[in-house]
Amino acid sequence: MKKMLMMLGMAAALLTTGCVSTPVPPMDRRVTLSPNLGSSLYVTDVRCTKGNSAFYTFQANVVNNCSGELWVEYKVVWVNAEGMAINPNAVWEKTAIVAHDIKALQYTAPSADAVDMLFYVRRLEQ
Repeated sequence: MKKMLMMLGMAAALLTTGCVSTPVPPMDRRVTLSPNLGSSLYVTDVRCTKGNSAFYTFQANVVNNCSGELWVEYKVVWVNAEGMAINPNAVWEKTAIVAHDIKALQYTAPSADAVDMLFYVRRLEQ
C-alpha cells in the first residue's frame, strides 16, 4: 500500500511539472542554454558547414521537452579564426516550439571571415 501511494505521488509530481524527464544528449561546447530553461529544452544536433558558399551556415535542432508550447529566444554569435566575435551585438530571435516537437534553427554567417559560432538559447519570459 505504501509503495502504491509513493508511486502515485511521484506520478502526480511529474504531471504537475509539465515536462518529461529524459536523458539530455551531450552538449556541444558552443551551445549555451540559459538556466531558466531547466529540462524544458535540449539541443539534439549542431551543424556548421560551408558547402559551396564562402559563408558558413549553422543549424541546431532543438526539442521542446514539455507538454505545452515553449517560447524561446536564441542568437548566434559568429567568431573569426582568432576567436573574436564578428557580430558581438547579435539580435535575439523569438520562436515558439510546439510541445514535444523538434525545430531546426538556422543562420548564415554575416561575413566570410567567420569560422565558427556560439549559440545561445533562453526562455522567453512573457
